[in-house]
Amino acid sequence: MLFRLRRIALSAGLTLLTLGLFQVPARAEKAIEISLKERYLTLFDNGKVVERFPVAIGAPESPTPAGNYAITRMEEAPVYHKGGKVIAPGPKNPVGVRYMAYFQIGSGEYAIHGTAWPNWVKLRSAVSLGCIRMLNKDVVKLFQQVDVGTPVVVTTN
Repeated sequence: MLFRLRRIALSAGLTLLTLGLFQVPARAEKAIEISLKERYLTLFDNGKVVERFPVAIGAPESPTPAGNYAITRMEEAPVYHKGGKVIAPGPKNPVGVRYMAYFQIGSGEYAIHGTAWPNWVKLRSAVSLGCIRMLNKDVVKLFQQVDVGTPVVVTTN
């Protein structure tokens, strides 16, 4: 909340001072922007670029949805579950060494995470099931700088 004095001019040269209260919308200091066209993830702090990372995105048959989201859940040592298969945390895990969910749809979710296949990221490929894949070393750096609630903007440009 912010206080602001306002001066209102009245007739006959009189002025009236009023104390107005208004709410300033919360502004995140950190924000993530993902360009699906360029295939880069950019981390901002107060509008300034902090780091830029290459990413792999969703394949044409399972595209990454553009939109405005926020990180909803973070896992430091994700366990991979799919079709009864369970893979322990680590570099051989399909979701890598860190996991940051940002959008839930039905029983599935989209996330920014590491990968067991770094060449896909180095080539900035469109190969995932819709998630954003990062090099494990990069996703660790990003994970250390964001929190649940950090805005995630996915753009088509």
